[in-house]
Amino acid sequence: MPLTPFHAVVPWLPYARWPRAFSFWSLTLGAMVSDVEVLPAWALVGDIHLARGPMHSVFGVLTINAAITVVAVRFLVPPALRWFQRRWPNPGLLRFAGQDLRNDPQDFATIYSSAALGGLTHIIADIPTHTNNPVWWPWQTDPLALVPFADELWWDAMTTVAWLLVFLVVVRAYWRR
Repeated sequence: MPLTPFHAVVPWLPYARWPRAFSFWSLTLGAMVSDVEVLPAWALVGDIHLARGPMHSVFGVLTINAAITVVAVRFLVPPALRWFQRRWPNPGLLRFAGQDLRNDPQDFATIYSSAALGGLTHIIADIPTHTNNPVWWPWQTDPLALVPFADELWWDAMTTVAWLLVFLVVVRAYWRR
């Protein structure tokens, strides 16, 4: 079960290769926004393994998640970046894969497509790490469970360590460069 921030590492890889084709902030938030539903769903159903719903589906990624991400990237990220820059003025902190993250694309097409790609990578990363994957919701009646033991503690621990290592390698390779 990749922790929410670790989901961002997958869309960072195409960004590192083709930075002008994507919005870093939209890829990052798009990859993480699906997990917004986990805590409320967990409270409602009482089982964290069943706490994935529409936001963990292709339909949800292309609609709900993308809308949340577009609004966040257009209206929340710019003031957050200005605050960050005042608090920590080192310009190197806002660099990734040779790009100044303060100059992220702001056109709707790039933000939306990056949000969708980030969300789709979240779904792909969740498939081997969860047994309840409503990938094709609302048309899917039974959740997709490719790895039957995906909700076992040993598998969660193993995949979390693996995701942590990949995250650290990517951050080390591309951050501030």
